Amino acid sequence: MKRKLISLLLVTAMVLAMAGCSNGGDSSDGGDGGETKQEETKTEGAEATEVANAKALADQSFDTSYEPKKDTYKIYCTYKLVHAWYDAIEVGVKAAVEDLKSKGVTIDYEWYAPVEPDAVDQVNSIETAVGQGYDLIAVDVNQVETTEPAVNDAVKAGVKVALFASSDLPNTERSFFVGNNDNYGDGAAIAEAVCKKMEEDGKKEIAFLSGTIGAVSHEDRLKAFYDTVKKHPDIKVVDDQRDNDFVEKAVQITEAWMQAYPDLGGILCNNMSNPVGACQAVKDAGRGGEVVIGGMDHDLRTLEYLKDGTLYVAQVQNCYDMGYKMIWNAVKTIDGETVEEVTDVGSSSVYADQAQEFIDMLFADAK
Repeated sequence: MKRKLISLLLVTAMVLAMAGCSNGGDSSDGGDGGETKQEETKTEGAEATEVANAKALADQSFDTSYEPKKDTYKIYCTYKLVHAWYDAIEVGVKAAVEDLKSKGVTIDYEWYAPVEPDAVDQVNSIETAVGQGYDLIAVDVNQVETTEPAVNDAVKAGVKVALFASSDLPNTERSFFVGNNDNYGDGAAIAEAVCKKMEEDGKKEIAFLSGTIGAVSHEDRLKAFYDTVKKHPDIKVVDDQRDNDFVEKAVQITEAWMQAYPDLGGILCNNMSNPVGACQAVKDAGRGGEVVIGGMDHDLRTLEYLKDGTLYVAQVQNCYDMGYKMIWNAVKTIDGETVEEVTDVGSSSVYADQAQEFIDMLFADAK
């Protein structure tokens, strides 16, 4: 069954440039921000936030014919940190809420994250939600070691738990996972593309911007970077530094690399913030297109750098379906229905010749 017109209207109203969500010392893949206080937002019925038109990548064949058994569902969503990447996921969440509203169903949901990644805070938020009468808790995993037992404890307490976005915990009692289930594959795809280009250009030194320590998606991509580079014996890893999802820190690290390693030929970036920082630093140094850079996702700045040749390849994830399908599967799970245990929404490798197409598709209404 095709998604209803109301979804189209909702998502059109939500189209934006993520560049507006982060500048200066901001972040873009697990979010950073200028404030240090934690934020918790009730978003059901709230004003549409400015986010990328992530619906442009949506699965148009997804079946929404299911008729829910209840009039109201309470869902608690907790994720790594406040950040534009999750705003794109919430576009899908809000579209699902509106589609279910057209069936006479109310989705009362909480959308919560700290401003900076905090594994203990995630555990505390799950424990708090268990005692607040939610039908289901949806979690984007911060750190496996801390979140895994919290998920199992919540299920033991009688609350269903689902996982979404960047990381699955298949050894827990979670009901299902909706997200990108191949972070390692994404990292390998970026690394292989960059290494081949470096070999073509005769470049031999590479460095990694490695995101936030303990973040499962970041660690999986980082492992793929190392494994893939090992297959190219003429290329040497000269450094690997944590940018903690901050664009500004990625800029500073890359600037230092440009001084320390004048022959640096490549940079691999494992989140949505660090390719923006790497490209900014390289372009400011007058070396755009000389250093081969690969990174994650669909920040408008990333796509602009891809278009002008500063970025060589971007791996773009389907954020909309992470949110949209998560809500539909949550409703079915709460009703006692069986859903696919793992729904992989996938990603795409995007190069310069496709950059304008993706800019038009994701950000046309923001221009």
